[in-house]
Amino acid sequence: MAELTEYERERLELIEHKLKFISEKPLVACINGKFDVQHADFQVNQLIELAGGKALLFAEGQQAHDAVVEQNADLLIILPEGGSALSAMALVPDFLSQPGFSDINAIKGNRVYIIDADIFNDEDMHKVDKVELLAEIIYPKQFIFGYEGRGWIKFGL
Repeated sequence: MAELTEYERERLELIEHKLKFISEKPLVACINGKFDVQHADFQVNQLIELAGGKALLFAEGQQAHDAVVEQNADLLIILPEGGSALSAMALVPDFLSQPGFSDINAIKGNRVYIIDADIFNDEDMHKVDKVELLAEIIYPKQFIFGYEGRGWIKFGL
């Protein structure tokens, strides 16, 4: 991965500085939105950590669905393998009706988000932009970077 410019480092430092004042980090499950409930890859989990979340981890051989329910995720981020956030919305109601999902904090707290895979997975979207997008989702009162509506949407329950 390319080295960060001074401007990009400053952007990450701004997020880091604001996060110093937040004591409890929410548990964030990032999944692909398919019925097999695949979890996000290691790189996305690193970005979640940089954005101030605590990435939900999976035990070896554990199904992602079971981990999301057992660990009681505070936020549920759906990152489809491809396509826009709007196109993914049609799949979400059936997806959220899976056993146990109605009992997790993310559902009870109406904290379900869909990331636009066409934007997030674009090679031109820099790591810092991705961290800002995730920080905006995880801490909407602390961060406004302008990605809501074009990089991610909230799924209203």
